[in-house]
Amino acid sequence: MLGSTMFRHNVGGVDRVLRLTLGAIFVLSGVFLLTSKVTPGIILALVGVLALLTGILRFCALYIPFGISTAPPRKPPLNQACDCAVWMKQDTRTAVAPTKQDIAEATTATRSR
Repeated sequence: MLGSTMFRHNVGGVDRVLRLTLGAIFVLSGVFLLTSKVTPGIILALVGVLALLTGILRFCALYIPFGISTAPPRKPPLNQACDCAVWMKQDTRTAVAPTKQDIAEATTATRSR
């Protein structure tokens, strides 16, 4: 997705729904006004397109200077359940099944984190 690779999301939840809804209303109103008053119709349609884009991409550049974000905080990655580094160090050609003592040590090391 284009928006997620370029910027960190700062629009979320209710803010996003409002932007999408109001953006669609503004675009339709702007197109309707183009038949009678060209300049207000163009301005309203452009504001609607910007609102739609910020809602779709979940990123608003105007939020950056003010430090605003309505998106939920990013979740930290899950902790590793096993000590895979130990398994990676073993030579697979001569690998032997772990003993009960190895399993107990790995379990103790994981729990102590």
